[in-house]
Amino acid sequence: MQWAEMTLTCRPDSADAISYAFLEAGCGGVMMDGTDPLTIRGSLPVNEELMGRMEGLKAHLARLPEFGLPPILSEVVLAYTDEEDWANAWKQYFKPLRIGHHLIIKPSWEEFTPEMGDIILELDPGMAFGTGMHPTTSLCLSSLEGAVKPGMRVADIGTGSGILSIAAAKLGASPVLATDIDLLAREVATLNVARNGLTEQIQILELEPFEKTAYDCDLIVANIVAHTIIELASSISRRLKPGGLFFASGIVEEREGAVREALEAAGIHIDNAKYED
Repeated sequence: MQWAEMTLTCRPDSADAISYAFLEAGCGGVMMDGTDPLTIRGSLPVNEELMGRMEGLKAHLARLPEFGLPPILSEVVLAYTDEEDWANAWKQYFKPLRIGHHLIIKPSWEEFTPEMGDIILELDPGMAFGTGMHPTTSLCLSSLEGAVKPGMRVADIGTGSGILSIAAAKLGASPVLATDIDLLAREVATLNVARNGLTEQIQILELEPFEKTAYDCDLIVANIVAHTIIELASSISRRLKPGGLFFASGIVEEREGAVREALEAAGIHIDNAKYED
């Protein structure tokens, strides 16, 4: 299979909205490089839907100024690559990364010497979303580090590479249920769970079985786009134990109000919100 890699540059203030647009277009994830300007990359499979997805993406990008965000600094550059080449090219951007106090995201091909108390999350995200480099992922990881207690039952909706499930399990949660609608993401997550020795603690499912199962959770985390959180608000509420916690991320500013409304209508009280550029 061939992949079309899309690259653009932007101001940091627009990064979250652009990432959202890439995900809405069908990208499994995004890569970011630099600070200001920031380079954002995402890839789509080359098929009959590609041009339509590209047009939709460009329409989203053209609307950035309507939301008070800086426009993109360059046109979207399109490059085609074979699947094997694409799957390895991004590795140059992925290095060991500390999140919070003790969580270390270590690529499986990198060496790292931990400090006392460090918790190593060994990861090979492949073509799935979730390296810890994106602000939405790092916010979730920091929140999990402060909230997870041994023995908690945790669910991770839209697990991608499995990074949040792995973090929860290494912080003491058990069992952990990881869900994703994408088969490739579930395959990547399964490999990463095994790589971290957590196959007994983490179960990986399609999203639909999770919606139908009677799985009561102490904590649910969802690092996904806003419209999916809105659609799943009632299901999430039903699966939270009384007093349970829900962490939602991946929400761009212009969608925050709609997400709040849906969660509150489902009976989920919002205690606080964290923001990151």
